[in-house]
Amino acid sequence: MRAQRGLILLLLLLAVFCSTAVSLKCYHCLDPVVSSCNMNSTCSPTQDTCLYAVSGMQVYQQCWKRSDCHTEVIMNLLEVAKVKFRCCQFNLCNKSEGSLGKTALLGTTVLVAILNLCFLSHL
Repeated sequence: MRAQRGLILLLLLLAVFCSTAVSLKCYHCLDPVVSSCNMNSTCSPTQDTCLYAVSGMQVYQQCWKRSDCHTEVIMNLLEVAKVKFRCCQFNLCNKSEGSLGKTALLGTTVLVAILNLCFLSHL
């Protein structure tokens, strides 16, 4: 009985994670003056990653393809000579640099709590 509950919980978690991958949301702002980006968009099925890139004063936050997360490709597609960037794959993860640490810490804490519940249900 406990094994069945654990399996059901695992399947539920997989369904949640799979459904979020289909409808990834990313911040979508291309404004070098505004430091806080609050606009977001739902990515198309071909865009499986959020991009945060900076080139000079220009900041790019948008949906992106994981296979295009390489310096040369980003510089070419954004038509910039120099770029610092990061790609991530969970909802709204392409926030400005200052808030990334808090988001990652919160996500890790939630994931650990979920995994602990899974293991406790097997005892």
